[in-house]
Amino acid sequence: MRVHGIRTFRAVLALPALLALVLAGCGQESRQPSPTQAPSSGSANPACDLITPAIAAKVDPGLVQMGQNGKPAGSPAYLCSYMSKYEKVLALSVSLISPASAADITDAKKAPDCSVVDGIGDFACMQWTGWFRGEPGGASANTVLKAVKGKESLDLRIVAMPPIAAGTPVPDGNVSAHALAQAAVEAGWGNGTELRVPPAPSTGPQTSTNSPVCALVSADALKQAFGTTTQAQVLPGEGSCRYRFGALGTPGPDSLVFALELHQGGAAALSGPLPPDGHNIQGVGDKATLIIRSEPGGPKSLRPPSDVPVTILSLMVARGQNMAIFTAQLLISPQGPTEEQVKEQFVTMVKGIDF
Repeated sequence: MRVHGIRTFRAVLALPALLALVLAGCGQESRQPSPTQAPSSGSANPACDLITPAIAAKVDPGLVQMGQNGKPAGSPAYLCSYMSKYEKVLALSVSLISPASAADITDAKKAPDCSVVDGIGDFACMQWTGWFRGEPGGASANTVLKAVKGKESLDLRIVAMPPIAAGTPVPDGNVSAHALAQAAVEAGWGNGTELRVPPAPSTGPQTSTNSPVCALVSADALKQAFGTTTQAQVLPGEGSCRYRFGALGTPGPDSLVFALELHQGGAAALSGPLPPDGHNIQGVGDKATLIIRSEPGGPKSLRPPSDVPVTILSLMVARGQNMAIFTAQLLISPQGPTEEQVKEQFVTMVKGIDF
């Protein structure tokens, strides 16, 4: 499962106010000039040559380059990152695959919940993730532009601090989306047509998605398996999906948080010996290992206070060359199904999932 650029960070300290992004000429339907390649910074890193310090400064004047990350071992992407030099927390991440394989291009075009952007490359779309979609626990507000041009694939994202303290400005998904689109055009990724940037979705919990990973396990399937009754929040990721039901602090099925991670080509990870607390599960995939543990409830588990510990069931399943990790976290009610019964519900549901 490929990981691009800067991911969600957790806020643990109160930070000064996040200044608004200063952008010029980013009208939603403004006419753009014919594309021209931005001057190279001569960095020997195509990602840093594409989004130069001058272009990054137009996204936000406080952004400074944090090093030419280059191409990490095992990654097809060149990376370049910028961070704010001021007290606010803001980052600009560039991930460029050049040349991109057919699979890389397909992955970019299949990004979940990604709204089409006109005027950039052969294909472009915009995502809003993290705080914008109701991610809990101080998740960052992420605006992500994914684009394809010829044999190149680009992931360009702004990562901003959420409003965790009084006086901290609320991140503006529309402003950040226009900033990314304008940066891509100035970097030479415009295609000469009118630049049209879709509006950001309403901020708050997401209840539907077109993620192919989330399609493997629907909220309705979880309701049927565990007996939940509340509306699930869905949190799609790159190669992952999570569902959070509506009573996280109340023992019972509606305290469920369910997660799925899909690892293409990862079956070999289950070829070794069982972990000390692992159990072989027969009849699920080609090989399956179950681990059950518990931890205190409350804020550390991103839940309301509870006297009942969180029971965590993790089932790692190999099928062919691929592996998936299914995790169910919930507060088991003394009046409801026992841990053994919950385990049977969990394993039975996973058994029917084909990936």
